[in-house]
Amino acid sequence: MAAPSFQIPDRTSSKADHRERQLKLQSSKANLKRKLSTISFEHDPRPYTKLKIEEVEVDIEEQKLEKEWLDMEKDEKKLRDKDYQLGHRSANKRIISLGDTLWSQNQALRRLDEQQGKAPELGPDTEARSKSVQSAMRAAALEVYKPHLGAPDDGQGRLWCPIAKDYFMPSSMKTAHIVPNSLGPELVDYLFHPGSSSRLHTADNALFVYRDVETSMDNGNFVILPVDATEKPIKRWKIQMTNNAAANSDMGRKTLKELHGTELIFKTDARPAARFLYYHFVITLLRNKRNRQPGWEQYLKELPTGRPFATMGPYLRRSMLMVLARHATDLSKEEESRIMGDGEETYEEEEKLAESEEVEVARRIMDVHDLKEEGEGEGEEEDSMA
Repeated sequence: MAAPSFQIPDRTSSKADHRERQLKLQSSKANLKRKLSTISFEHDPRPYTKLKIEEVEVDIEEQKLEKEWLDMEKDEKKLRDKDYQLGHRSANKRIISLGDTLWSQNQALRRLDEQQGKAPELGPDTEARSKSVQSAMRAAALEVYKPHLGAPDDGQGRLWCPIAKDYFMPSSMKTAHIVPNSLGPELVDYLFHPGSSSRLHTADNALFVYRDVETSMDNGNFVILPVDATEKPIKRWKIQMTNNAAANSDMGRKTLKELHGTELIFKTDARPAARFLYYHFVITLLRNKRNRQPGWEQYLKELPTGRPFATMGPYLRRSMLMVLARHATDLSKEEESRIMGDGEETYEEEEKLAESEEVEVARRIMDVHDLKEEGEGEGEEEDSMA
């Protein structure tokens, strides 16, 4: 997207500079309001939508300025701890809400661009990934997981898949997101902890795998669980088949049924983040129950008693998992407890979206995964790796 017409003032620390930045944003808001009053969506949909996007971005910057002001007031001991925390919570809630509005407006702009042939069609709930971002993530995964180690010396540059446990041509290897990029940074920060979106395009959220393995993973045919739930940190992971109908699906050199229960083999000590694999575990089971994938009941019975993941700290916002379980699927109380353990894998905070908003987030999460399964979501280019 083109750079906004408004100017985001540089971050500074003094109150005088802070007030100057506020005045600049207020001026930008007034200018945007004037421009919006001269056009309408009906007559100029694309310029109007772009201005609405800029308007939301200015609102977000104002909330960030408010948080900086609270920090300065706290440093000067002019705020009680309780008022300081309440102020930040209020600003955080507003930023979350504005982030959702910004996401919707960007999707509206993309739909307009698609209709005018200015952007490729990506589906309703996805965003294009820049080649530079994807290339950087792939390079990071190569550096961390080093899939070239031990490869046959045949000049082909074959790369290792830790799930298929074999080497494949570089063009058939994928840097697969565990948590979909198309959820967007706002939803990732809300689902996990604030700041988690900074790991969305890193090796923490990636598995370097054979293309058929990625497809099977997106289709909810298997999950990845700890070999030993008490291991800290978790280094050993295994494959658990979750869709009996896919038992004979190709996973490279073996079928899913042959790989079921086997341990992943990495070339280094690096591993994906446990919280992201926990997310994939929960979402896969919820989608399989909703879609009534063959073997759901059997797999539920086979789930280990207690927590299937070691708790290195809370992984996901509990209210969102409960909304996903109750609104996106139809889990019973017993099934909820089997999947979500005793609650130590989740966290909750006072500031959160209204239940109706969390229901919409749950719908969007499920749609993102459905689009990936249908092949309409985020894809991975088959670029060769030197």
